[in-house]
Amino acid sequence: MNLIEVYVQEVTRWLPKKKKDDIALELESTIYDMLPDDYDEKDVHLALEELGDPKVLANKYSEKQTYLIGPKYYDLHLSILKWIIPFAAIYSLITILGVNLLNLINQGERFDVSLSNMEDVLINAITWSITAYVFVTVIFAIMEQVDGKNDDLPKWMGFTSWNPKKLEKECSVPKKKSIPLSEINAGLIWTVVWGVGYFYADRFLGIYENGQDGLRMVTPAFNQEVLLSFWPIVLLLLGAEIALAIYKLVKRKWSTNMAAFFMIYKIVSVATFIVILTQPKLFAAEFLTLISGWFDVAPSIVKGYMVWGTSTLMVVFGGISIYESFKKANMNNRSML
Repeated sequence: MNLIEVYVQEVTRWLPKKKKDDIALELESTIYDMLPDDYDEKDVHLALEELGDPKVLANKYSEKQTYLIGPKYYDLHLSILKWIIPFAAIYSLITILGVNLLNLINQGERFDVSLSNMEDVLINAITWSITAYVFVTVIFAIMEQVDGKNDDLPKWMGFTSWNPKKLEKECSVPKKKSIPLSEINAGLIWTVVWGVGYFYADRFLGIYENGQDGLRMVTPAFNQEVLLSFWPIVLLLLGAEIALAIYKLVKRKWSTNMAAFFMIYKIVSVATFIVILTQPKLFAAEFLTLISGWFDVAPSIVKGYMVWGTSTLMVVFGGISIYESFKKANMNNRSML
C-alpha cells in the first residue's frame, strides 16, 4: 500500500459511510493531478504536505464542523486519556487497599477478601476514571478555544505538527514490532500488583478458607521479614519496570536498545528472585506443613519443588521473553503489516 492510498484511507475513515467512496475517488484524482508525470516519492510528500493532515481535510469535507475537541488536539487528547484513565483506576485501587491495609495493620489483623471490599474498589475506580476523563477533556476544550493560531495544524504527541513522513512510518513498521498502549498499561498494572503483593505478602498471599464474612487467611505463605530484607533491590526493579514502560510509551516500537534494556532487567530480576526463593526461612513453617499434609510428603520436599520449580519456570519464560524482544527489535522496518 503506497502513501497516497494510506492518505486517502486516513481521510475517508473520518467521514460518513455514504460519502467515503465518492470522496476517496475525488481526493485520489486531486492528488494525482498535483503530481508531475514522472513523479517520485519527494513529489508525493510535497503534495500530501500541501493537502495537510487527513483529519483536518476530513473535517473540511464534513458538513458539520462543530466539536468540543477538534482535529488539532484530538490525537493528543485521546492518547492522554488512554494513558491517564488506567492510572486513575490503579490509583483508586491502591487507595482503597492502602487505607484498609493500614487499618488492619493497626489492629494486628490480616486482609480479608469480601464482597463489600470489592464493591468499594469498583465504585472508586469508576469514579476516578470518570473524573480523569472530565478533567482532561475540559483542559483540552479550553486549549482548543484559546489557541490563537489559525493554522489548523493538529498536534501529535510532543505538540509537533503533522508531516507526511508519519504515514511512511506507519506503513513501514511491522505490526509485531509496534508496542500497543494496552501492553504498556497492562505492564504498569502488573507492576503495581506484584509490588503491593511483595511488600504485603503476609497480608495477601497464603492459604485461605471460606467463612461467613468471606475468605479469611489461615496462614501466610512467606516470612515477611525475609522479603523485606531485599527491599532496596526490589524497589530498583520496580523503578526499572516503570522506566521501561515510559520508554515504550515514547518509542512505541521495539528497538535493539530497548531489547537490551529489557534483557538486563530480566536477568537481574530473575537472579534476584531466585536468590530470594532459596532463602532458608522464606516460606512460613505452618504453610509448608499444611501443603505437605495435602500431598502426604515431607515439608522439605514441598519446599524443594516450589523453589526449583518456580526458578526453572522463571528462567525458561525469562529466556523466551528476551528472545522475543530481540526478535521484534530486529524485524525489517520495510516488512508489510
